[in-house]
Amino acid sequence: MEWKIKKRHSLKKSEIKKLKEYIKENLGEDLVLSGEYEKCELSNKWNIMLVDKSPSFLVLEDMIIPSLKIIMERNIKDFKNYVVIDMGAVPYIANGADVMAPGIVDIGEFEKNKFVFVGDEKNGKILSIGISLSSSKEISEKKEGKVIKTIHYVGDKFWNFEV
Repeated sequence: MEWKIKKRHSLKKSEIKKLKEYIKENLGEDLVLSGEYEKCELSNKWNIMLVDKSPSFLVLEDMIIPSLKIIMERNIKDFKNYVVIDMGAVPYIANGADVMAPGIVDIGEFEKNKFVFVGDEKNGKILSIGISLSSSKEISEKKEGKVIKTIHYVGDKFWNFEV
């Protein structure tokens, strides 16, 4: 995946207001960050929102996904869209593997094709963020197969993105 910046520009006040409203409504008020908001359009058609020059949000189509750097102190159950994995799956997920149904020990509530936080059962630490391949209801009934496609994990290109 290519991560070259095609365009970079500051957001207008109206765009920032709309973005902050979305973040407050969908992610929580504590993730509404203060500072200068910039948008980096990447050559892979994804966008990264910088707040004070720090990569803070990944924008995929209609989803705004926070960087693990800004939510790493949060507990997985602070969010409703989560899966908790067993400790045996942690090394794989921490290296970018997709989430398989047998590794899930607890699940929140979400629909298909939405972003999901993935955390460990021992500490509740968020390890990665992925896109659900099924709804939480369908996933809870599955015994095998891939259920979450990982899009962001500690140490990946988004984590290490520099401008």
